Amino acid sequence: MPYYHGSPVAGIQTLAPPPGGVVYLTNCRAYALFYIRDLEVNHVTCGVRNGVVLYDEQFPGQLRALYAGRGGWLYACEGNGFAPGKDPWIVTAGSAVTVASAEHIPNAYEAILREIEAGAVRVDSYEGKTAERRRDITEMMVRLILQDGYLSAATPRARFFERSFPEAWALAQQNTPC
Repeated sequence: MPYYHGSPVAGIQTLAPPPGGVVYLTNCRAYALFYIRDLEVNHVTCGVRNGVVLYDEQFPGQLRALYAGRGGWLYACEGNGFAPGKDPWIVTAGSAVTVASAEHIPNAYEAILREIEAGAVRVDSYEGKTAERRRDITEMMVRLILQDGYLSAATPRARFFERSFPEAWALAQQNTPC
């Protein structure tokens, strides 16, 4: 069975874990597409249930905003010496894993749309959420913005939260002690 690793990085021949860490792979090709992402923003909001990727939009147009025009690679690895991950669709490797094949994905958004059409991905759109769920997301983002110090950070991730969650950003600014 192939295990996949999505990445915006080209030319990987061996997936090596960081010091003290592990390499993450998935048995779900569609799920691996969501890891062709901006590594500095690193905002992934999906999981797999019964073999289908469930993608949760937390702001309007999130899927398009994060993946449109973003190219990368799906790396396939073979093997049976992987350890189970925290979720059933994830496996880990504590040592280097040889890449068996690589598939170039010129536009992750278009590849994900094809998976949606095939029934392998289901999107819970922001627009389809109840007012209560939207409020919960905003409150969660306020806590995250404050907890991680994004208001004073000059990082791509902080700018992502400011741009993508403007209501939460404004509320976080109001809750910041002077």
